[in-house]
Amino acid sequence: MARLSDLIRERTPDSQSGRVLSPTEGSSSLNTNRFWCASTRQELWKIREAVGSSKSPQLTGCTDLARQLVHLLNHGDELVRWALDGQTEDYVVDNALHVAILGAKVGMGLNYSQQDVERLALAGLLHDIGMWTLPVAIVEKREALSEEERDILRTHPERGRRILAAQTGVFEWVSTISAQEHERCDGSGYPCRLQSQQIAEAAQVIGMVDTLDAMITMRPYRKRLTPHRGVRELLLHAKATFSLRVLKALGDQITLYPIGSNVRLNTGEIGTVTRVNSRYPLRPLVAISKHGETSEVDLSQVMSAHIVEVLQPRMVT
Repeated sequence: MARLSDLIRERTPDSQSGRVLSPTEGSSSLNTNRFWCASTRQELWKIREAVGSSKSPQLTGCTDLARQLVHLLNHGDELVRWALDGQTEDYVVDNALHVAILGAKVGMGLNYSQQDVERLALAGLLHDIGMWTLPVAIVEKREALSEEERDILRTHPERGRRILAAQTGVFEWVSTISAQEHERCDGSGYPCRLQSQQIAEAAQVIGMVDTLDAMITMRPYRKRLTPHRGVRELLLHAKATFSLRVLKALGDQITLYPIGSNVRLNTGEIGTVTRVNSRYPLRPLVAISKHGETSEVDLSQVMSAHIVEVLQPRMVT
């Protein structure tokens, strides 16, 4: 049985480290990321409206947005920080963005080709398209669903498969991912109770980050977990439902110390994780503020310092 340490193993550091953006670069990158989010939301709203009206949606714009997303992720992790922030005004749409971002990052950890990461990002954007055909009263219900309502909800993967399969090219591949993203390796998923190798790896990736997003994003009817706790829960307790290869990629790319986590070092200093070292998942870059000045410490280069605690926001002083 794999242990948590097997899924996130600290590695011996070398001279490589992530490049830190200058203030000018950071500002430009932030604006570009915001524009991508706004453009993608707008595109998904159009698709949602078409699907909800039983019209054939125009999906080609999403291929360009998926390509742009991978380009942005290749140049920085600001979108990952946003996806892990837990804030949303429209969960159904923002969940699509979050899943695309986090899924693409995990795909990078699996050493997928650029083209395959782009396809994975596209699958993330459209993974729940079938959900948009369901009655709003079920999708947005705050109380527990009745058995009849749960049965209706469980039809959305097949609904999504049909919509996507009616398209051509890459959308036929995406239709399989949409159909399988709620399947689980132990056969506990739906709609077909597929197991292990019967489930496409890309569908496992989308299903895993979709589960993580549901855990860490604020909802009116429950408290959210911090990204640290969400990732930890998956790494410890989802070994029967997702493959170890997929879980390990989550541990390498999102890590136990996700971007934005507030942490305490063994030195007593408190900081915020600003960048993940995927080669050394337990040794991220941490921004520490002292006397009004902020410095960034790359823990993969400073062996005498390490994280001893992840802090809840209220514990940061």
